[in-house]
Amino acid sequence: MKRLFLLLLVVYSCTTGTIQTEEETTEVLDKTVRIEVNTLQENDAVQINYYDYIEDKHILNEYLFNYDSSGNAIPVVITLDDYDFRFIQGNIYRKNSIPTQLSLKIYVDDELIIDESKTGDGSEWINIEFNYDILKEENI
Repeated sequence: MKRLFLLLLVVYSCTTGTIQTEEETTEVLDKTVRIEVNTLQENDAVQINYYDYIEDKHILNEYLFNYDSSGNAIPVVITLDDYDFRFIQGNIYRKNSIPTQLSLKIYVDDELIIDESKTGDGSEWINIEFNYDILKEENI
């Protein structure tokens, strides 16, 4: 009888513990991430900072805009091919307080995921930060 009670106790304790749910996991494989930055300012430059998971460091460079024959800025484009990391994060900013619009667009496999523009008031730098979870398809 004691054995039966002990056996039932063991079976009961094993079956009524925590219920584990399996979370569906999906890997981010070989995505193409494209960062596009544009300005409405003539003779403008922008700082672009993004985290490079392959090199395990932040990449920060200044980019000068080129202009077409009508004087419109040609967007600065950074393409990250075979991007297999979950997050894309960084920021763009202009190193002066010019009150002209600066815009950021980020695409993952040609799907627009971030579209943000800011216009300064002449008193501070324009800064647009981004931190996007590719797997969950959301800003964090």
